[in-house]
Amino acid sequence: MLLTAAAIATTVAAVTTGCTKENKAAPPPSPTASPTRSADPQAPEKDALLGVYGAFWDAQLKVYASGSAKDTGIEKVTGDKAYSKVQTTRAYYVERGYEVKGVPTHSPQVTALSMAATPPSATITDCLDTTDYYKVEKSTGKRVETADDNRRHVATYEALRIAGTWQIRDFDISRDRQC
Repeated sequence: MLLTAAAIATTVAAVTTGCTKENKAAPPPSPTASPTRSADPQAPEKDALLGVYGAFWDAQLKVYASGSAKDTGIEKVTGDKAYSKVQTTRAYYVERGYEVKGVPTHSPQVTALSMAATPPSATITDCLDTTDYYKVEKSTGKRVETADDNRRHVATYEALRIAGTWQIRDFDISRDRQC
């Protein structure tokens, strides 16, 4: 009887161990790593463009706030039609006694870049949100109402690289295209 009990205990132990024993099989192979995406070869130029675009907006806001282009840096980041449009808007604000308050928000993207062009050229497309950027009458501080309630418009900026430096050369804020 002792021998039978020992045999049963050994069988139970073997069966139980077999059921709970961890599978020592090799782990499944890890998925093959996908090839690393090559860096955008135009990334440095795109970064430079977006930097100039930001500087353009900083300078433009200074022009509109002061009523003058003097010491704003606008001439370093614009040229051609863009410079003329900023000056025309500045003159419009000064003549009417307006000043601007707040800051627009942006989500610019370089949507075209041709380094092969002579000179190199680029297009920046932005969703310009002027919800918190508005005109006030300088004398009263009263907000100037606009006919357009939509304050989010698609804006397109053309840039050229002249003498190694990007400049915003023209722009269009489309009142018909909302974003």
